[in-house]
Amino acid sequence: MGLRVKQVRLKSVDGVELAGKFFIPGAGRHPTVCLCHGIPVGKPQPDDKGYEGLAEEFCNAGFSTLTFNFRGTGGSGGYFRLKDWPKDLNAALNFLAERSEVDMERLAVVGFSGGGVVAVYVAAFDQRVKAVAACATPADASTIPLDALRETVKKAKESGSLRGVEKPGSAEELYRDFQVLNPLTYVDRISPRPILIVHGDQDELVNVEEAWKLYFKAKEPKRIVIVKGGQHKLRLNREAVASIIGWLKEVFRPS
Repeated sequence: MGLRVKQVRLKSVDGVELAGKFFIPGAGRHPTVCLCHGIPVGKPQPDDKGYEGLAEEFCNAGFSTLTFNFRGTGGSGGYFRLKDWPKDLNAALNFLAERSEVDMERLAVVGFSGGGVVAVYVAAFDQRVKAVAACATPADASTIPLDALRETVKKAKESGSLRGVEKPGSAEELYRDFQVLNPLTYVDRISPRPILIVHGDQDELVNVEEAWKLYFKAKEPKRIVIVKGGQHKLRLNREAVASIIGWLKEVFRPS
């Protein structure tokens, strides 16, 4: 039996319904990856398969892979609040825990940008997560310029990529939410489970120094990969994706 894809609906603890797709590499139980997208600010290019394309890559490498939309984005319900996204990731982990295709002893969360923030926060408290990859992830919320968040909210309003940012004060609310989930506060709690930190040295949104902050605060086992020429959208960078898959194979040894 080859690769299969299932449309799934998840339910967060507060009743918000989330849309997702579950990619299964074949019969039996497999090491598993849960993908966490970042804060979407625009529409993808026509040739961009998005996180479903990335999930397919992980699945082809031998991993059962779940990709889903956080609340307020895509086909999911609810309204955007970053501080509520951990509830959604928890719903995704609950879903995976019930699947026969998932080996819960080999479960990794791979997050990008804002999704990396959520991945680090949830992994710090949820021992079901056995490994974490934080990609293009801001480390210290206090260094995020409020003007940059205002620009993020403005672009999201214009593109319609986020629901719930129309009200005044949305950027300030997002800033406060980043403080609550601040990765630098929680990353050292992931050990003794392994963490991979991946960042592009030409990231136009999150300075590469953020990766080093995370790395130095994290405890062993840890690894950092700095992608030469890499920008913020690391899911589109071949070297970055290959480094994540290679690391996961080392950690979990898929069959």
